[in-house]
Amino acid sequence: MTGLNVKEAILNRLSEEEILAIPKVSENRVYYACATKLVVTPKYEGNWDTVTVICPNSNKVLEWSVMIRLVDATPKMEINSPSTPNNSPKVVVLLASVKKGEVLTPDIIALAPSLRGSRLSSFYRIEDVAGRRATQSLSAMQPLRARHLEYDWALTNGQPVLIVQRISGLEISTIGESLDNAQINDIIRVKNIKSGKIISVRVDSSKKVTPIANIN
Repeated sequence: MTGLNVKEAILNRLSEEEILAIPKVSENRVYYACATKLVVTPKYEGNWDTVTVICPNSNKVLEWSVMIRLVDATPKMEINSPSTPNNSPKVVVLLASVKKGEVLTPDIIALAPSLRGSRLSSFYRIEDVAGRRATQSLSAMQPLRARHLEYDWALTNGQPVLIVQRISGLEISTIGESLDNAQINDIIRVKNIKSGKIISVRVDSSKKVTPIANIN
């Protein structure tokens, strides 16, 4: 077992996590033999700065492990630099590790050149990511995917909305409460705060809905 084998195992694992990093390990270093597949895990949950490579064995005496540091795979990249014909498309990446449930703020996200195979379901605009919460722990320099973030609802359950209906040129409006999560043009239930009646509406924006029937 050589450092090259360890490096390949780490890179394969990083590819599964869509993390842009390279292991700091000498490819010529010699390790103990390993008859099973190497297992790679982060040393600390949600933080891939250091990984633990384990050679599992039913005989714990023969099992061994080693810790390897990771470094940024694109050290010469220019964050937010203008695109040129020779540059790869830029995708949104994290500049710092975050935990599940944390809100992504503009100071910890940036655009970085994408690697081949890292563009599927990526984000290409910072404004599509800023303010959203992470659905899982994420590492620095990890390209963000849709599955990494909570769904970006236009309306959320319990949110106040303006119910607007136009009848014979007149506009009638009242305040309601959304009873569902929804995107633009979705049909959802809204409670009329004044009458207490629950009606079906079409979502026009994050603040306004149009009733399918009479709002009273």
